[in-house]
Amino acid sequence: AIEEKSKRLTSEKEDLSRRLNSCTSQKTALTAERDSLKRTNTDTQEKLTRLQSEFTKQRAELHSNTLQLTALRRERDELQTKLTVFERYSKQSWTYFSGSFYYISTTKKSWRDSQYDCWGKGADLVIIDNKEENAFVRKFQKKLWIGLSDRLREGSWIWQDGTPLRTSFWYPGEPNNFRGTEEDCAETKYYDYENSWNDVECTNANFWMCEKKTGV
Repeated sequence: AIEEKSKRLTSEKEDLSRRLNSCTSQKTALTAERDSLKRTNTDTQEKLTRLQSEFTKQRAELHSNTLQLTALRRERDELQTKLTVFERYSKQSWTYFSGSFYYISTTKKSWRDSQYDCWGKGADLVIIDNKEENAFVRKFQKKLWIGLSDRLREGSWIWQDGTPLRTSFWYPGEPNNFRGTEEDCAETKYYDYENSWNDVECTNANFWMCEKKTGV
């Protein structure tokens, strides 16, 4: 009986050893699988982080490109509008300079009739704001009415839009109401000189220059 009991215990021991070895092997395999899954999970998280970063970057680039595209379309439309304006005025013999279109008459009229003609064209007699514009007007080498007069009050020269004269280019000795005449309107007379303006009677017949400010 003792021998049988010993055999049985030995058999159980061997069975337990086998089971222990099996558990150990399973544990080792599971541990290896767990470690592999951890590495895979880490790799997956890193890939996800990279993908999220790339997605954020690409979305920002897309937004930037969309803004640039919108700006380019707006610029294209503005240029097309300007081109249309330029073509229309060029066909009507207007000349562009520094934000305005200018028209020079081919006939002569009084200052007032010249003013009316400009108004009919949606413009005004030219208002000269600076020496660059004065040089532009002079280069046409014509006696021209400009939109300047002291008709409302003698000696108080104002532009026809109501703004007072600030920068002037009177020829030396002008304005002078020559020989006591009512010289209440301004013309560009001495166009070979920077100071080219002269006062003259408004009823005189002169060529004239219209100006239409466009902002383009």
